[in-house]
Amino acid sequence: MHRFLIKTILFALMSFVLILAVALIPGYMVNKFSKFSIKKNSTIALFGHSHSECAYNDTLIANFTNLSHSAESYFYTFQKVKKYLVQNPQVKTVLIEFSNNQIDNKMDDWTWGYTYMSNMFPQYASFMSFADMELLAKHNSKYFMNCIGIAARTNLIKALSFNYDYTGKTGGYFKIDSSKHLPAGNPVNENARTSPNKNRISTTNLQYLRKIVDYCNNMHKHVFLIRSPQHPLYEFRNNEAEFSLIRERYFGDVKFLDFNNFPIKNDEFADFGHLNFKGALKYSTYINQRIINGMLNTGNTASIDQAANKAAN
Repeated sequence: MHRFLIKTILFALMSFVLILAVALIPGYMVNKFSKFSIKKNSTIALFGHSHSECAYNDTLIANFTNLSHSAESYFYTFQKVKKYLVQNPQVKTVLIEFSNNQIDNKMDDWTWGYTYMSNMFPQYASFMSFADMELLAKHNSKYFMNCIGIAARTNLIKALSFNYDYTGKTGGYFKIDSSKHLPAGNPVNENARTSPNKNRISTTNLQYLRKIVDYCNNMHKHVFLIRSPQHPLYEFRNNEAEFSLIRERYFGDVKFLDFNNFPIKNDEFADFGHLNFKGALKYSTYINQRIINGMLNTGNTASIDQAANKAAN
């Protein structure tokens, strides 16, 4: 009986070690051998969610790579930024899309809501710190372990197939051909609120934006926040007072390139928050010219909207 008990314990221990190895070793290999490559002449990298994903046609902007991905909170962007900047030292300037919906608490769901976490966590789990994982577990313990299992399976497949290349799989320009019929009307009231409503603010998203900025600074990169055009009737523009106050209070040390009011016609929007290919063509051509004229070198962000209106007329 004693010998049987010892064998049972040893078997359970060996099984646990084997399971742990299957879960951890592939993750280590993915972290060590992962490849995040962009074009050698790309000195400017853009990160963000679907607004920038649809707005910046990087084939029209010199030395520029769009690495935006739809429904991506700053929590996951941070993991991506770390890998791209280390592996692509030619990048000198980092642009980070910062628009009105990114302060909203819907970003919390984008971070640890099961639908988003089950999609994004397996992609970036190997590059996260313990504190990052602890954050997810704290806010969604019910499904976090399920996502750990998905990540372990994903990493095992990568390791067995020696497929560590993330190039082209983490975002890029997304062309939208269609345009919805957008109604004409009065712009939303952008001065409706005068101070941040803490119940509607995603502190986690803002904290990870700060992490991204600080990381870029530590890597000696020029970093800018940038806001791409949004339709005047876009619902999240009604938090403009909150948005401005938060930007000034927490990111006042970061230059802000604001193209929120760049003149885009209704048929150049795919919807209130996204440009279609016609809008992206118009806007990207303009951005390319501004960069050629030294916008990122001088850091001159004054009168952005006025200059955009003048160029469009």
